[in-house]
Formats: sequence, C-alpha cells, structure tokens
Amino acid sequence: MDELERAQSSLGRALGRARAGEDRELAQRVRELGEQLSRMLSGLLALTKLHDPSNRAFDAPVAELAHALSALVDLLGTVHLVTVEDQVYVNDVRARDEGNVAKRDLGGALRRHNVGGISFHAPLDSRAIRLLVAELAANPAPEGPRASLAAALREGEAGTVELHGIFRFQQGRTAERAVQRDPGELLARMLALVTETWNNLSAGRALNPLPLRRAVVEMIDAGIEAPPFWLAYPEAPVHVVHAVQVCATAQLLGKAAGLHLAFLQDLGIAALTHDAGYLGLSPDEAEAPLARHAFEGARMVIRQRGFSEAKVRRLRAVMEHHRDHSSPEGTPSLGGALLRVAEDYVNAVRLYGERTTRARILGAMLAAAGRLYHPILPQLLVNALGRHPPGTLLELEGGLLGRVAAPARGPELWDRPLLRGIDPATRALTGEWIDLARGTTGVVRVLPG
Repeated sequence: MDELERAQSSLGRALGRARAGEDRELAQRVRELGEQLSRMLSGLLALTKLHDPSNRAFDAPVAELAHALSALVDLLGTVHLVTVEDQVYVNDVRARDEGNVAKRDLGGALRRHNVGGISFHAPLDSRAIRLLVAELAANPAPEGPRASLAAALREGEAGTVELHGIFRFQQGRTAERAVQRDPGELLARMLALVTETWNNLSAGRALNPLPLRRAVVEMIDAGIEAPPFWLAYPEAPVHVVHAVQVCATAQLLGKAAGLHLAFLQDLGIAALTHDAGYLGLSPDEAEAPLARHAFEGARMVIRQRGFSEAKVRRLRAVMEHHRDHSSPEGTPSLGGALLRVAEDYVNAVRLYGERTTRARILGAMLAAAGRLYHPILPQLLVNALGRHPPGTLLELEGGLLGRVAAPARGPELWDRPLLRGIDPATRALTGEWIDLARGTTGVVRVLPG
C-alpha cells in the first residue's frame, strides 16, 4: 500500500468507526440529503453548458437544491460540502457515487477556482443559488481565483457561503505520518468544531453528534496522552477550552478504566457538550445555573432525532454530571460519574492552580471518593496523570524550571514525566524539552502555579 492508499484507508476507518452502530438514523438522513445536494449542484453546473442560469430550465433543480440545503441546515446548522479528489462529503458523511459521473466531477469543477469545499451558514434562495452556479461555471480569475469567487458572492449578497481551499488525503514523509494526524492540528480543529457546535445550539438547532464523534475518534487514535491536549491551548473561547479539557481528562480516565471504544466516543461527545445547557437558561435563572444547566443540556441532547443506546449514554452523562455518588436520587450513570471527576479536576486546576499543586487537588478528590465521587475513579485518575500531573511546575536540579507536559507514560515512568522548559524570569514556556526518564536531572520541589 502506498502512502495515499494508507491515508485513504485511515480516513475510511475513522469515518466507519465513528458511525458504526451509532446515530444511524441521523447519518442516513444526512447522507440522503447530502447526496441530493451534491447531485443537484453538479447537475446545475452541467446544465450551464446548455443554458444560462436565468433560464426556466433551472427552476426545478434549483428548487430541489434549495430544499435539500434548507433541510440540512435545520439538521446540522452549518453545512460543509467537501470534495476530496473524486469523493464528496457532507459534514463528515460520504455521499455515495452510484455511478453518477456528474457528481464525481464536482470536485474538478470546484478545483478550477482553487476551491475544495463550500460551507453554507444559512439556506440560500433561488437568486443566490443561481449566482453561485453562474460564478462556479464561469472562467476562474487568472490570479486568486478563490478570493475572486468569494468577492463575487459577497457582492451578490450570497455572503453566507464560505469557500475553502483544496483538500487532499493526508500524505507525509512516511506511511506513519500519512495515517496519523498531528495532535496539535487535531486540537485546533476540535476547538473550532466545538465553537461551531455551541453556536448552532445557541441558534436553536439540534445537536449534530457525527462530526464530534469523528473528532473524538481521531483524538483517541492520536493518543490522548499527547502534550498538545494537556499543556498550551491555542486562543479560543473559555467555555470551548473548558469543554475540550474535560473531554481529554474524561478520555484519559475512561481509558484507564478499560472502557470500550463506543463508550469512549459517547463519553467524549457528552464531555464536549456537557455545559451547553447554560445556553438554555434565561437571565432570571442566573441565580441557580448549576442546578439547572445539566437538565437544560439533556433537553438539547434529546432533541436529536431518534433513539439509540449511544444517545441514551450521552443523555444520562450530561444530565448526571454534577450528581454526587451518594446522592439520595441514586448514583449517577458511569458516564455521569466519569464526567463529574473529570470536570471537577479541570475546574479545581483553573480556580486554585495558582495557589496550590495539582497533587493536592487530587488528594482532596481522593478524600471525597465514595461520597462525592465514584469510589475508584479518583484513584484511576491519579494513576493515569502520574505523580506530577500535566501542568505541574517543577524546580529541578541546577536551578532549572519545567512544566509537566503530559500524563504518565506508564507505571514504570509514573514519577518521571516529560517537561517543557520554563523561562525563570517570565515563567513562559520555552522550546526546550526535559525528559526526567533520562535521569540527567532530578526534582528539587513542586511549586504552585
């Protein structure tokens, strides 16, 4: 298998694993509408070879495309139509070819303008669809064709259409690079995806778990212990960073508990959306957001069409993620118990991390095991994070400072983590990596902050 075939196989596995037995009704509806959308767009582009887009011959297919797009926006919020070579995806769901040559040529028609994908942030009326088709069918600008096309759409009041560059199956210097995504790139994509998901929920749209599931699968495949998930996050809204941090911690804890992949996927989706219920609270309910947001979040989850074991797992995890283990209402589900431990740890680090150490935070959580938390989960989190959890500031021999960059790399390295160097004057991260497993330096003391 060459590198391109490996990359294609990897993408197919990720999509298949993200959909296998999960959210089938939604995925099928998205596939049907996505196939209709891509088929009608490619058909309209072919029709421009015979007629001007203002011709009445365009009326019926334009109306069909508008209907499919409107239905997809209702289901998904923003609709992403992506072409990768001769394949077409709509929000991570592949549109089948079924022998349709025109649809297979859609990628080529877009590539003429250096376009690989189109995002529709709102439905389009007939006039905007005709404009889009006419501009795509026209000869591309000799320089900056994608920018010129975007400018023409904005001037024609089709500004809700966003154009993206060419997408290719990932290739790199080695087969391993072709198969595995860079964790830093994956983190940036996940932050953008969660931001978009929250924006859609805020606008009253139903939750679309499919792209979130694929992002969680890729996070697991990339290795949840990778430093980008634990140390320095790119600029993003506070609530989005919090959601991804809780997701990473919950995934690490779920992996330590030996949970199967399907459960980890649903746990990840629940973690990324567990606080979305705050969006459903009115200003006069601001006094009791903690008590209410979990139930509002569950109401958002339940709006997704259909029922499945996956949806019920996510529903219970979101609804019960603040419930005490010894609550009179009963112990929370496993998903809720995992989220409770993960979120409390992330919140405690954010609130008290400048004044105490992460080890002390974990010690307080261990003391509450069996009362606030599941009896075993806090200890599993300690085992997974290591003696010096990620973010811990260490003073090393020789006056060096370092910040722990990742969880424990195994039982034998539980107390010998990987660090990023710290500038003593500014406390900013440097480009230096310090591996305590090499035994070239030792820890003098653990510092708060």
